[in-house]
Amino acid sequence: MKPELELGIANLPDASFKAFRLHQPAFVSHWHYHPELELVYFARGKGVRFIGDDISLYTEGDLFLIGESLPHTFVSYAEEATPLVEAFCIQFPKGMFDSFVECKLLMRLFQEAKRGIAFPKPDEIVIEKIREAVLTTGTLALVSLIGLLDHLSNVPERAPILQPDYERQAVVADASTRIRTAIDYINAHYQRPISLQEISGKCHFSPNAFCRWFKQNTGLTFVDYVNKVRLTHVCQLLTSTDLPISQIAAQAGFDNISTLNRLFQTRLGTSPGRYRVRSFDVQ
Repeated sequence: MKPELELGIANLPDASFKAFRLHQPAFVSHWHYHPELELVYFARGKGVRFIGDDISLYTEGDLFLIGESLPHTFVSYAEEATPLVEAFCIQFPKGMFDSFVECKLLMRLFQEAKRGIAFPKPDEIVIEKIREAVLTTGTLALVSLIGLLDHLSNVPERAPILQPDYERQAVVADASTRIRTAIDYINAHYQRPISLQEISGKCHFSPNAFCRWFKQNTGLTFVDYVNKVRLTHVCQLLTSTDLPISQIAAQAGFDNISTLNRLFQTRLGTSPGRYRVRSFDVQ
């Protein structure tokens, strides 16, 4: 799935990479890709991450390396008590290291990043170098980025985000701004009923044509995609609140608790109640 291209560092003649800090009320859905790799570290805030065909939770302290042209977006939870979210982002072309023989070992990391990489609980060295790369300029920023990538390439605790066959799917998928429209609309409105007529109209399709097109471009049916987003939201509420499960079901957009229980059992192999108890036992 290749949404609309987001212009990146090509418009910055005085920098070889782009680094910035986001400090704002929330992250809203902006389904996009760009030719640069991206490191994103969440210093504050929680929500749902959308990377390729993966829909999962992210939380404070999470770090991701996203490969070139890999579609992604991050959406904050509206009910988060944190008044402002904060993230540090670094976008860089892998070609900027081609002339340095010493950086050849980084190419393995960049190859892994085609499926996305999650780094659980990055250490203080990583966090310090991220801040240096973002908050400084010139050679100090460049040296910090190289040191950061070198450190990450030696971190054994890293996990791929996407399945091995995702790269093939992404190559053959059709690039369309309408995919971004569909994904962003669902991500913004999944907490209420979204009819097929409504979403197909937003994307200028007939309902039947929309269903075929959405499945072809995402690998999921419209209903499966919406349910996956809603179940991710349910998991977040089960582990972070003591709300009744019936209220959680309504807040996540399910029409009744029976639907939630059935989907939860099918997709996660347990009930919402057992999931909540198990999560608190782990904590």
